[in-house]
Amino acid sequence: MNIALKGLASLAVSMTVLAGGLFSPLHANAAEMEVKVQVNDDLVQFPDAQPFLDNNHFTQVPVRFVTEKLGYALHWEKDGDKIKVTLNNEKHTITLISGEKEAVIDNTPVEMDTHAEFQEGRVYVPLRFISEASDVPVQWDASSNLAILNKDGNQHSPDYQEFEATAYSADPAENGGYAAFDFMGNPLMLGTVAVDPSVIPLGSKLYIEGYSFDGLPAGGMYAYATDTGGSVKGNHLDIFIPASKESLKQFGIQKIKVYKLSE
Repeated sequence: MNIALKGLASLAVSMTVLAGGLFSPLHANAAEMEVKVQVNDDLVQFPDAQPFLDNNHFTQVPVRFVTEKLGYALHWEKDGDKIKVTLNNEKHTITLISGEKEAVIDNTPVEMDTHAEFQEGRVYVPLRFISEASDVPVQWDASSNLAILNKDGNQHSPDYQEFEATAYSADPAENGGYAAFDFMGNPLMLGTVAVDPSVIPLGSKLYIEGYSFDGLPAGGMYAYATDTGGSVKGNHLDIFIPASKESLKQFGIQKIKVYKLSE
């Protein structure tokens, strides 16, 4: 919805975002997160492999992305057809092996409720085991399927905001008469969203969920705030969908949850 696309202001913003590594040409990522993880006030980003509930109904998370948020350095090595993972920070050393329930915390063997898993090049670990081994309280927000790790010892609320969402197409009539580009000069693509920059800064990476429309990934998706619109004010998000202007009338106005992701 680029109403005022061109000019030095948009160029400056675009160059800032590119320099910071926030924009990628493939910036739309379908990523239905069966379980989400938040550390203090930051939602953890899982760029490919996602958390899941295993057969024993325990939350398994890709080991690197959560443990880095908890301050661990990670080392892994192949051990036959298994992967041995060692985690170190200033307080603890944790060792575990994929497929096994036994782990070692500070030279003391312990048994996990469920084993770590190795799938498609990623090692997954039980989230509760990592939080307890790290002395980090965890709370569960059932309304969002969100596990919150309170690393700083304080209780944190789910870090999302409720927005009203609409949808727009590449039709020039919806883009200030311009071609199919966003405010920052990038081609419109799935994952582009228009925002009020006073609420969500341009270039912000987001995770959005709660919408219902066949033209969008089921469950939720990563997106970038790279567009603006004259009618996009306050807690209003306009989602670009590669479909006809007429078909998008079915989207209407929907309530969604918007998570702002830190880099």
